[in-house]
Amino acid sequence: MIRALPIRIAAAAAVLALVLVGLVVRENGARAAGREVLLPMEAVDPRDLLSGHYVALRLSQRLPLGLPCPKEASAYESGRWIGLQPADGHHRYAGVGATRQAALAGGADVAVRGGVYCSRMALGNADADVVTLDIGVDRFHADQDEAQAIDKALAQRRPGEAPSAFAVVSVGQDGRARLKGVIVGGKRTDLTWW
Repeated sequence: MIRALPIRIAAAAAVLALVLVGLVVRENGARAAGREVLLPMEAVDPRDLLSGHYVALRLSQRLPLGLPCPKEASAYESGRWIGLQPADGHHRYAGVGATRQAALAGGADVAVRGGVYCSRMALGNADADVVTLDIGVDRFHADQDEAQAIDKALAQRRPGEAPSAFAVVSVGQDGRARLKGVIVGGKRTDLTWW
């Protein structure tokens, strides 16, 4: 019985390693199969001593004139849907709904699961409503030099300027958002597992 113990431990380790590789391959396939959208993002502190180096993603965008703030804030866990529509080479918030069809009803061509909250911000010389998307994508892990370079490029953006930083997100058939990478200052950095 004691002789068989190392064999059992090795077999269990092999099974766990295969399960982990299978999960990574499945997620990578889902990421590749989804519809790619670019969402504007803002600068946030990119480092956390316990979590490693990363760029925190705050997916905020100014609401177009005439588009009201959502009536109530909602979190990703709420199970609501966000409608996104293409504009100027990226996707913008178009509305929120309890179902995929309700989110797409406002002229959106992509619906993603998530929540939103709205706030009033000073942009340049005027105030504007800004909506922040909560789609379950909140950080991009990178090595220290890369995280600091991305943070520096994000911090150089002035309020009211056109967005120059985007989260590259894959939206699957299930409505789940999966991060593919980021674009900052025209340079794309993809998330890779290998």
